[in-house]
Amino acid sequence: MAEIDESKYPNGVPPNTYGDYVWQGLYIFKITENDISLRGRIIHIESSDDFLKSGYWFYSDYAIERALYIGNTLYTISNRMIKMNDLESLEEIGVLKLP
Repeated sequence: MAEIDESKYPNGVPPNTYGDYVWQGLYIFKITENDISLRGRIIHIESSDDFLKSGYWFYSDYAIERALYIGNTLYTISNRMIKMNDLESLEEIGVLKLP
């Protein structure tokens, strides 16, 4: 996710402005016939050190590249870990760190 710091543009934000990356992870939504709402977010980057090692959120080894669920467990996969969360509560079940 990127955000635009409008204070950097005193004459207005140009239409082609990308913004600065501030977060990378998985958004979990609840979708019904009448509504879409954010249930939560999952991230693999555990500290700012992980971010600094990679240089960029979106190029990080901790950037979530895949997500799937089996039964009631949500699995998120990056190059550095596999994380398991309960699909209902989104509470973390376990983490497998990869070399």
